[in-house]
Amino acid sequence: MGWILFLLFVALPIAEIALFIQAGDVIGLWPTIALVILTAIVGAALARSEGRAAIQRLTGAIEGGGAPAGPMLDAAAIFAGGLMLLTPGFMTDAIGLTLLFQPTRFLWGQIFAHLQRQRRRGEPSQPSSSPGGSPPAGGGPVIIDGDYIIKPETTAAPKDRLDQ
Repeated sequence: MGWILFLLFVALPIAEIALFIQAGDVIGLWPTIALVILTAIVGAALARSEGRAAIQRLTGAIEGGGAPAGPMLDAAAIFAGGLMLLTPGFMTDAIGLTLLFQPTRFLWGQIFAHLQRQRRRGEPSQPSSSPGGSPPAGGGPVIIDGDYIIKPETTAAPKDRLDQ
C-alpha cells in the first residue's frame, strides 16, 4: 500500500511535470496550456454524457430486478475517469480517457480482476471454522450453519402502565 501512495503522490506528479516540460519544448508554452485546458473541457463533457448513460443503466438494472454491481462499477469507473481528466497532466488524461470508453473500461475491469486473483493466490490460507479445521474446498467463503427460533411477541402492557 505504501508504494501505491508513493507512486500516486510523488512519482506521478514528477512524471507529469516532466511531460509538461517536454511538450512545452516541442509545441510551445501556450499550445501546451491550451491542450491541458481542452482535455479538461472535453473530458468533463464526455464524463457527463457517459455518466448519465451509466446512471440510466444502473436504474434500469435496479428496476428490472437485476444485480446492480456491473452498472455501479461502470459508474465508478466513469467518475474516476472524469476526475483524472480534470486533473492537469497528459498521463492522467490518457488513463481518464480509457476509463470513459466502454471497451477500454472493460479491459481495465479485466486487469483489476486478474490482479485480485493474483493477490489472493499469494495470500496464506485463512483458518477455517469448518469442522475438522480444513479450509473450504476451492478457497470459497466459510459457511456457518445454525438454527434459530422466532419468539412470539408478547401483547401484555408493561407493568408501569398497568398501575395507572
